Amino acid sequence: MGSYQVFRLIQPLLERTGWLSTGQFLVLITCFLPVWSAAEIVIEPPAPPQSGLIWNRTGLPAVFPLQVKTPAGQDYFLTLIDAGTSVEALAAYIHGGSFFKVLVPPGTYILQFSFGDVWQGEERLFGSGVETGSFELQPPLTFYLRGGGTKAGHLVELNRILDDLLVTADVKAQSICQTRIFETSPPFKARYPHASRTQDGMGTLSKKSSLLEKGSPNLDLHSRRKHKHPNLPYFRFEVRSRYCD
Repeated sequence: MGSYQVFRLIQPLLERTGWLSTGQFLVLITCFLPVWSAAEIVIEPPAPPQSGLIWNRTGLPAVFPLQVKTPAGQDYFLTLIDAGTSVEALAAYIHGGSFFKVLVPPGTYILQFSFGDVWQGEERLFGSGVETGSFELQPPLTFYLRGGGTKAGHLVELNRILDDLLVTADVKAQSICQTRIFETSPPFKARYPHASRTQDGMGTLSKKSSLLEKGSPNLDLHSRRKHKHPNLPYFRFEVRSRYCD
C-alpha cells in the first residue's frame, strides 16, 4: 500500500480527534508525500550484457584477434579508442575470470577498461564507489595484416587492480595465420558414385570408399552436375585459418 492510501485511511480519525484539520492534511500531503514516495521506489539495476562484442562503430570488418584474461570478482567494460582521432571505435563486455576473445577492426587503439561489481547501464557503466574505477592500457595496440595472410592481434592479461590503478598487464602477440591450399585429384572412377567394384587384397569384391561417401562438399557438388567428361580431374581451393605466434 502506498503512502497516499495510508494518509487517506487515517485522515477521518485524525480529524475527529482534532489532531489534524483538512487544511493541515493537505499541507502534510504536499510536503511529505513526495519524500516518502521516493523512498518507496526501488530501481533494480539492469542485467549485465553477455560477454562479447557490444558495438563496432568503425564500419570496418572485425577480423583481428584480441583476447583478454581478467581476474575473477569484477566485470569489465572494454572500449577501444582510436589512437589518432580519440574516437571510440569498439566496445565489449567482459565477465571477470571468464574466457573472452573478440575480433576487432584494423587500426591502432588505446584499450580503456572500466570495472566494477554492479552494472548500471552503458551510460553510467558501474557507477561510482570503492570497488569501481577505470584505467587505460598504454602504449596503444596495433591490429594489422602482416605478410600475405597473417592477421596480427594481441593477448592481454590483467593480473591485479589496486587503488583504481592497473598494477600489472602482460601483452603478447596473438595472430591468425591463413594457409591457402590448392588441390587436384587425378582421374579415379572409384571416387565417384556408381563406381564399379574392384577386387581387394583378400580376393573379395568391395566398392572402394569415395570422398563423396565421407561427406566431401566438393565432390557432393561435383556429383550433382551432369558430367560430359567424368574422368577429368577436379580442382579444390581452400583457405584454412589457425591461431599462431
